[in-house]
Amino acid sequence: MSSIEKLPKLPSGEPVLPALYDPQLRWAMLRSRWAYRIRLAFEACVLRPLENRLFERWLKQERFARQVEATGLPYRSVEAYLDKNLELQVDPNALTTLISIPRSFPVKSERRSALNQFIWKGDWDRTRYDFSKGSRYRFIDDIWRHRDEPVQSAAYKRLVHRIEQGKPFRSHHKGILLNTPDKVLAYLNVYIGYMKDMQRHGFNNTLGKDRLGVAIDRHGRVVKLNRGLHRLAMAQVLELKAIPVQVRSVHARWWFQVTSGKRGEAALVKMVEALRECRPAV
Repeated sequence: MSSIEKLPKLPSGEPVLPALYDPQLRWAMLRSRWAYRIRLAFEACVLRPLENRLFERWLKQERFARQVEATGLPYRSVEAYLDKNLELQVDPNALTTLISIPRSFPVKSERRSALNQFIWKGDWDRTRYDFSKGSRYRFIDDIWRHRDEPVQSAAYKRLVHRIEQGKPFRSHHKGILLNTPDKVLAYLNVYIGYMKDMQRHGFNNTLGKDRLGVAIDRHGRVVKLNRGLHRLAMAQVLELKAIPVQVRSVHARWWFQVTSGKRGEAALVKMVEALRECRPAV
């Protein structure tokens, strides 16, 4: 058995990058993978069947249909049912408004509920940020400007400084421990390599764990959620013209406006039609 085959896998089942891995991460990674598999099993055996039954009741406008809609519709069922109809092509450079789920839903119980819903109520869309001023964009812009000499980048200097302080960057979810300058350089080169590939071949929506998630605010405008932020930053820095994004949720006010009293499948048809007119928030 090769050394690569002996390495623990990421929670999602993907292999770790050997150049960034350290044996210190092994047990934390295994615990994360077990927890991830248990959660997936619970979703597949218990949660998804229940959500699908409720969603079917709503689609056919059977008993409890109004209650199902009032609780926000199960997003996994909506996503599976509509699939590509939730995908939009947007100019990444126009997608600069970011919504942070933890900040938009500061109460944990509300946040947990929102993560299972497609229709979001409340003022979550009023707490927004300029993505171009965020840490992900600054990181990607920095390493791309120094792609020929990554050791001159602010990111390299910052990560090496953490090593000198005895606080190296680590993420057992990603199988990464940057405890040497060589590992820091390898880490930055992974991102630079992704960007060079994107520059040559365009945006690849299959590279990340999730599709780039967006939400539709109360005015029908597209806002970015905190999923796939590095990939969005890459597309912006490279000045790509269009990228695919996936609608993860919609504001309740916009939903009721565009569905115009329709219920079930007819409401979804109206919403999908309205999505084609949605543009990034400014």
